[in-house]
Amino acid sequence: MITHFYPTALRIITCIVAVCSAVSATLLGTAPPPQGLVVLDPTDLRTTAVVLTISLGVVAPVAVLIADPLRCLLLKAAVFAASGFGNAMMLSPLLVVPFQETPTLLAVICSLALTVASIVAYMESVERKNARRRANT
Repeated sequence: MITHFYPTALRIITCIVAVCSAVSATLLGTAPPPQGLVVLDPTDLRTTAVVLTISLGVVAPVAVLIADPLRCLLLKAAVFAASGFGNAMMLSPLLVVPFQETPTLLAVICSLALTVASIVAYMESVERKNARRRANT
């Protein structure tokens, strides 16, 4: 059942993840560096967070759309899990800026939803292959 809706959900929710991640990275990139850090350089921390958010939250999920929706499902699950954790990093009290929490939280929830959907679609495809193999023997 999920494999029927998975390609459409993949496109729509991936676009939501990419847009929310881009908005979050833009808000963080335009904000001043975080204050109160003693050991870490605030500018380097902000730059690293922006680069990770762009790479894990925008580039990687959009790159997943290039492949066939029902191929490499475990790889897609791993990419969306990394995207979710990369966006969750942006919710740190040291990094968060005003208005950034909402798009970041939406990106995290959508990424984790696609991770679960990819795993379920993979399990369903394996079950279908096993059923075909049993029917042939």
